[in-house]
Amino acid sequence: MKGKLSDEEERFFTSWIQESEEKQDLFNRLQDSENAENISVIAKLDDNEEWQKVLEKYRNKKIKENKTFNISSLLKYAAVFIGLIGLGYGYWNYNFNNQSNFESGDSITLTLGNGKTLQISPEAQQTITDVQGKILSEQKGELIDYSKTTEVRKLVYNTLTVPNGIRFSVVLSDSTVVHLNAGSSLKYPIKFIENQNRQVFLKGEAYFDVTKNKAKPFVVTSGNLDVRVLGTKFNVSSYPEDEHIKTVLVEGAVSLYNTKNKYDPKRALKLKPGYKADWDRLYGGTKAVEQVDTDIYTGWTEGKLIIKEMPFKNIIQKLQRHYKVNIENKYEDLNNEVFTATFDIETIEETLKIFAIETPFQYEIKGDDIIIYKPEN
Repeated sequence: MKGKLSDEEERFFTSWIQESEEKQDLFNRLQDSENAENISVIAKLDDNEEWQKVLEKYRNKKIKENKTFNISSLLKYAAVFIGLIGLGYGYWNYNFNNQSNFESGDSITLTLGNGKTLQISPEAQQTITDVQGKILSEQKGELIDYSKTTEVRKLVYNTLTVPNGIRFSVVLSDSTVVHLNAGSSLKYPIKFIENQNRQVFLKGEAYFDVTKNKAKPFVVTSGNLDVRVLGTKFNVSSYPEDEHIKTVLVEGAVSLYNTKNKYDPKRALKLKPGYKADWDRLYGGTKAVEQVDTDIYTGWTEGKLIIKEMPFKNIIQKLQRHYKVNIENKYEDLNNEVFTATFDIETIEETLKIFAIETPFQYEIKGDDIIIYKPEN
């Protein structure tokens, strides 16, 4: 950006930036930044001191890098490349103090059809367009709306990814509303196409309020499960670590079948309102169907954490997603203890204290890291 790279550095940078559109986009955004004119402050940084600060921050957050980067020559002229190569956010952290400090995996991301990834702030109000300037969607705080998308004649997918500790919603082009729970992602067309099913792809958990359209079924694909509906309200929980994909029907009707099979209404499992179906992720079939209190499985849309007769080893995953923490349990006997509880506005520490009343244990909290220990006699 200052035009002072050596020939060797220029070759290195050219090779790096041509590796992906994401890297090109990052560099373009740095150039276009209103603060780019103040880039001269970089030259005043002590390279080694700033580098150690970045490494220390990463150690504290337990972010592990699997690659080794040789960037000593880059540091000679432009410490900004500390941020560009390998670390992603270091540059923004200590130079653009008036901008948001995003860390990989900590922000909501929207991946467009061309591969470009946008970071989404839950407080933002913005219109998202493609390279031709056509409107893709409008964001209003914690919701992105595609119902006013410009006419599209072919399937173009966007992917919305929500990290732990955050919930977010999207209105699809047919006005279907999808609420995404923490640690989830949804891949969907920016515009559903005529004469084709309305199909989306889910990882994690989502609550669907589907706009009715008898001519165009709505299909949620998650792992080896297809959930087919015409218009209804239901919840699907399909986190990778879960043995079963859980589908809970609130109202209307849904049909469940294996993704490798063509839909056959005679063979598909039809779920009734108020029932939950557990789908075996490994074998691709229905494991169990039971009547349930649907509020237990949909309460998360209101910020509640509801647990019913669940072993603590499974509760840990829910706590990590809900509170955006890392939990290490060194008290193995606690894993199989079963709990029933509901949390709303409690902090993670208040939640742990409540669990410890029922089954005593000790814990230590350091930032986002929590270690649970066996209680002392």
